[in-house]
Amino acid sequence: MSDKPMNKSRRDAVKMMMGGLAAVPLMNLVGMAAAQAEDLPHLDPATNETAKTLQYAEDGATSARPSDDQHCANCLQSGTATGDWLPCTLFPGYVVAAGGWCMSWVARPPA
Repeated sequence: MSDKPMNKSRRDAVKMMMGGLAAVPLMNLVGMAAAQAEDLPHLDPATNETAKTLQYAEDGATSARPSDDQHCANCLQSGTATGDWLPCTLFPGYVVAAGGWCMSWVARPPA
């Protein structure tokens, strides 16, 4: 190693390359989540313990939700996915009904 200090522009370039390399796996995960959501099994509230605990219901109208405007399609946990069945961060490996509801519903912030 030399005793010369690293040039600031070279240091910035290395930081940018490392940041770019770190972002590649994240971009792949985001792209794969949407593609794989169609292949995931539907969450069964009768057999899934987490779903039972969170009182998940495929039909939000039959659930204990406090408001009719609360459903999986506008929940923060389902991200920005669209369709009849959505991936949910609370139930990895499954998709939830867009019209469903659970106790962990959180409003998605306005865009």
